[in-house]
Amino acid sequence: MNVLQIKSLSHKARAFFTAFIPVTFASLIFAIIYIEQRFTDIDNLLLTQLQQISASFATTSDYAIVFSDKDVLSRLMKTVLENPLASSIQVYDTKKRIIAELGSKPPSEAAILFPLMVKIVENNDYLTIIEPIYSESIELFSTNENTPDFITPKDQSQISGWVRIKFTKSQNNLKKQQLNSIIFISLLFFNFCYALVLLKLIKRFLSPFYKLEQTIKQLSLGNFPQIESINFPPSFDLLKQDLSSITERLENYREEIQQSIEQATEDIRKNMDSIEEKSAQLHIANKEVTESNRLKSQFLANISHEVRTPLNAILGYTKILQKDVLDNQQRTYVNTIEQSTNNLLAIIGDILDFSKIEAGKLNLEQTDINIRDLVDDVFQILSANLLTRNKQIALIPDINDNVPEWMIGDPIRIRQILTNLIGNAIKFTENGYVQAKITLSSSEQNKLTLVCQIIDTGIGISEKTLRSLFKPFSQGDTSTTRQFGGTGLGLVITRKLVEQMSGKIDVKSELGNGSNFRFSINLRPSQKEIELLDSLNKTIILFEPISIYRSYIENSLKKIDTECIYCSSVEHVLSHLKSSLTQKQIDAVLLSTDQEANELSDTYELAYFIKNTYDIPCILMTQPPSKIPQFPELQNLASDILLKPISHKRLHQALNQLSCSGIPNDTPLSPLEQFKILAVDDNSTNLQLVEHWLKPNGLEVSLAYSGQQALEMSANNQFDLILMDIQMPGLDGMETTRQLRLRDAYKETPIIALTAHALHSEKHQIMEAGMNAYLTKPVSESILLDTIYKWCTGTPEEELPNNFQQVFDLGLSLSIVNNKVEIAREMLTMLIDSLESEKKLIKHHFQEQELEKLIHVVHRIHGASKYCGTPELTKHANFLETHLKELGLEEVDEVLNDFTHAIENLLEARSYIKWPQQ
Repeated sequence: MNVLQIKSLSHKARAFFTAFIPVTFASLIFAIIYIEQRFTDIDNLLLTQLQQISASFATTSDYAIVFSDKDVLSRLMKTVLENPLASSIQVYDTKKRIIAELGSKPPSEAAILFPLMVKIVENNDYLTIIEPIYSESIELFSTNENTPDFITPKDQSQISGWVRIKFTKSQNNLKKQQLNSIIFISLLFFNFCYALVLLKLIKRFLSPFYKLEQTIKQLSLGNFPQIESINFPPSFDLLKQDLSSITERLENYREEIQQSIEQATEDIRKNMDSIEEKSAQLHIANKEVTESNRLKSQFLANISHEVRTPLNAILGYTKILQKDVLDNQQRTYVNTIEQSTNNLLAIIGDILDFSKIEAGKLNLEQTDINIRDLVDDVFQILSANLLTRNKQIALIPDINDNVPEWMIGDPIRIRQILTNLIGNAIKFTENGYVQAKITLSSSEQNKLTLVCQIIDTGIGISEKTLRSLFKPFSQGDTSTTRQFGGTGLGLVITRKLVEQMSGKIDVKSELGNGSNFRFSINLRPSQKEIELLDSLNKTIILFEPISIYRSYIENSLKKIDTECIYCSSVEHVLSHLKSSLTQKQIDAVLLSTDQEANELSDTYELAYFIKNTYDIPCILMTQPPSKIPQFPELQNLASDILLKPISHKRLHQALNQLSCSGIPNDTPLSPLEQFKILAVDDNSTNLQLVEHWLKPNGLEVSLAYSGQQALEMSANNQFDLILMDIQMPGLDGMETTRQLRLRDAYKETPIIALTAHALHSEKHQIMEAGMNAYLTKPVSESILLDTIYKWCTGTPEEELPNNFQQVFDLGLSLSIVNNKVEIAREMLTMLIDSLESEKKLIKHHFQEQELEKLIHVVHRIHGASKYCGTPELTKHANFLETHLKELGLEEVDEVLNDFTHAIENLLEARSYIKWPQQ
């Protein structure tokens, strides 16, 4: 049945029911009214008939009752029962006792009421009539004892008894059923005939409309010639003419459209050819760009290696030269070499960081951070490198008490942000101070928002420069006479790092009035225990001319329960010392001194006087570069020398040592004479530098200039630790390590990568090759010795991230694939490689509120994680997928954050995963 027939039936049905339902409803109402009327007539006829029977018996039985004529009474009762409607009859006397009964005995009934008038009792099957029997007054001539006791005087009518006749209604009900059947059949027959007639009339009436609908259908299909063959009734002639006119116009339109389509098709074909040509060009250009990016990454990696390798030698030999006794001129030369090398290294680091950020390959670590120690370290390093004799500014770390001692984040990148901002502030400030103000703006269950402000009193930034401050390679002063150097990448890298930590950075500055760089970052709370500094309960005298730095020192002393007496001049110090002799004990004097020779001389005289007169130790506070070492008398006289800015722990240590013996606090390392080290590098200069560092510390060092030579030497000797370069001709460091791990003697030997490669992806490849640790050139002597000591003295395990077992379960990963290491490694690698792009997709779909696409991505990660041994990722993926399917995007933020953290934890744990040897 086609669509046209379905529509026609629909029209027929609507017309049929419109005409049929009212008539059917009316006929039904008339039938019901007729039946009700007939039922009433039947009931009334039956009731009249029964009343006549009852009244006739009551009239004729009067005599028999009065004279107790039972025969007459019996004949009368039989006469009543001959009627097929009568079922039973009972006769009662005036005392309401049955005196005669005939017919079926009625069941036990409730008490019978004997009325003075006729009473009718009706139920479903029977009709009962109770009627009193009246008699006229009778005068008795006899006084017989049998005379009834109800005889009264003649002038009154008396009740002589009652008659109760029960009639069945079966015949009456049968008549009603017959009537119902006749009416129902008649009604059905009438409606059936009416429906047939109605359908025929509707079909004839709708026939022209069906033809009209068919005509319009043909028009829509474009069958214009067939329209003329359709016949319409004479009444539709005008409509047929209109349709013919419309058909003619449509034919004309179709021809015009066909021509337009053909023209447009030709134009599109030409455009497609042009697009294909452009697409091919774009494809070629895209391949060129991709290859260019690959070559750029390779170039940066090579540059990093080639530049860091000689820098490692330069810095190493510079440190060796600094240990020798040099005159002032030579020391200046060596310090200049070291400073220039460090600057060059910082520039290379900025370029590499910028390239990694642009490529989206910069990953953040998650480990415990002590923000106070970190800020102190940054200030100490920058003050030593940037402060000069002519630049004496106060460096003030101001950390609010609400900032937790420990948090979880990336300490290296936070240090880099602070170093960039504080370093810039120091460079562009000649007088005044540089303050690092750190507060906690919000604290939630899994998120801490840290706000840092770097405030300086420097030269400030103009409004024009502010607009381009965070653009790559831009600087405030780009002229050829500019005073300050740099690559112009520091602030760009800083902004990118802040944004990667879900924060933002802005700056307020006015030319000549200093600057305020403010940034916020999101960290996570740490469960690491806080180590509180012991209370000292001391009293000291503080001599500090700079008020803002004095407030910082006083606040630090207050936290360790140390009373501070501030003095503004030397006379003030001496006055307090004299008065304090009779009042309280002074435990120490904190003296702030300048770098000028006359200032150091005055400080020496004051310290000497205090020491010899009052026997009170003096602690000196000075800014780097300190000239106190050039004044040995003052250096020997001072109890301790603190370089500004002074950290809380360093100040506590200096005061605590006042009451301790002169035994050094540092515990010497265990002797290293028994350890044999193999250093592998193709650069002879680097090997000689390593030898110069290690041999004076008692280590037996063997040198290998290639991977093949290292394999040969390790076959003949057993080494305790191997320092392995990565990029070497022939066998590189990673392949050499793999072959060493196949030997039983070197399965557990620590192998430390000592290389100039600095990209995170390369670190992952190096660790997968079987190496235990990773040191990036240039490396310092102390770091190298600490690393060797750590791995050779029984602490070789690399510190794993928090909850590493929840992030990746090696046993679970292997059990899923029946302990096939290569398959497990490949499945996990595929999952981790896809997570970076998947994380960006999740962020995009969430921002666009695309629920279905978001569910699809989460489901894909959830399914893949089940087969890779990643319990944490699987759990949070399941939570997020269930939430999205049941509740949609409502209150999904916290669940989504947990899932994102699980992804980041797995990415960070990648470099710590150690697969067993097959």
